[in-house]
Amino acid sequence: MGKIRFSIFFSVFVAMVGLMIIAPVMPPLIRELGLSETHSGLIISLGSVAMALLAPLWGRLSDVKGRKPVIILGFLGMFIAYVLFTGTMYAGLQGMIKGGLLVVLLILARALVGAFIPAVPSSAQAYMADITDENERGSGMAFIGAANGLGLVLGPAIAGVFAIIGLIWPLYIGALLPILALIVVMIMVPSHKPVIHAKPPKVSPFQKGVRIYLFAGFVTMVSIVTLQVIGGFYFQDQLGLTTNETARMVSFGLMFTGVAMIITQGVQMKNKKWQPKQLLVVGALLILIGVILFLSFNHLAVYYTAYFLFGIGSGLLMPGFMTGASLAVKKEQQGGVAGLIGSIQGISAVIAPLLSTGLYQVEKHLPFALLGVLMFVLTITLVMVNSKSTSQHLAS
Repeated sequence: MGKIRFSIFFSVFVAMVGLMIIAPVMPPLIRELGLSETHSGLIISLGSVAMALLAPLWGRLSDVKGRKPVIILGFLGMFIAYVLFTGTMYAGLQGMIKGGLLVVLLILARALVGAFIPAVPSSAQAYMADITDENERGSGMAFIGAANGLGLVLGPAIAGVFAIIGLIWPLYIGALLPILALIVVMIMVPSHKPVIHAKPPKVSPFQKGVRIYLFAGFVTMVSIVTLQVIGGFYFQDQLGLTTNETARMVSFGLMFTGVAMIITQGVQMKNKKWQPKQLLVVGALLILIGVILFLSFNHLAVYYTAYFLFGIGSGLLMPGFMTGASLAVKKEQQGGVAGLIGSIQGISAVIAPLLSTGLYQVEKHLPFALLGVLMFVLTITLVMVNSKSTSQHLAS
């Protein structure tokens, strides 16, 4: 069991690193190619669109074909997609491909990366649901959440280290990691029989018992992405920092968020008492407090405290909505619901950057105000659902 859990952890970690390792080097690479910021936005956004569209399909496929084959296929696809993306980028830097053709090829290659990445976390989450009972589901999902958090922190860090050698080097690592993960999965993960042999019952995002957790997942991911996207602008404008100072300060802030997330999920792995809705309510309230700190004070130490609270809150929210969604469906629907969660993550990655930067241009406090409203609505909704469930239980 320990080997399986490690391989699941490593698989999700590699998938998240594969997603995050591109982001830090994309802006300078785009400028080296003579392209614009708009081109960079298109390349990244369309990759996220591919994630949103294909994640549910991968999850359902894992129900029919088995978890291990889909994870293997995901890593093979990631490797091929990264080779194509890196090769196209290299050809562009060498002047072999230029102009519109270069942009189209980069968009297609990045979309291919986004298409294969969700095969891994969707199948891994469903696999974790297969090997845990209801009492252990929360700690199992916290394990996956910790892998997400670690990838979120180390992805950009790995990119920064290898970018010292050359800007394209992080992309070489992005192509190498899926092969390493593929070997680990093939050796350590036993073949798992498909959950069902017929066509699986489809999971609707509006299905009773599931929609609240998908909404929680959407709010959580929008908050995480928004903090990543506008945190630097907010730091610089509020504190009057230089560009280099901003990069350094924001890096520390995101590190605090990632460390807090990992620690929180590490504790949650050992704590099986809290129910998903309890995790969500406490996590939402902590992020709400962080938002209030951002809006009410103008001091570096307070901002770092807010980043840390964001990390703790996210560390509770992620296993909360993953566990809740998993427990809300039948065994043969685990892949389907895991795919929907992956889709929500992709949708958030498309919407949050556009929405947060648009609001920031209108008024710099608006993105954080929106997060506060979303967390407040989520908290009230969860409390009302809990109260309704309790009333129905007492009446019966």
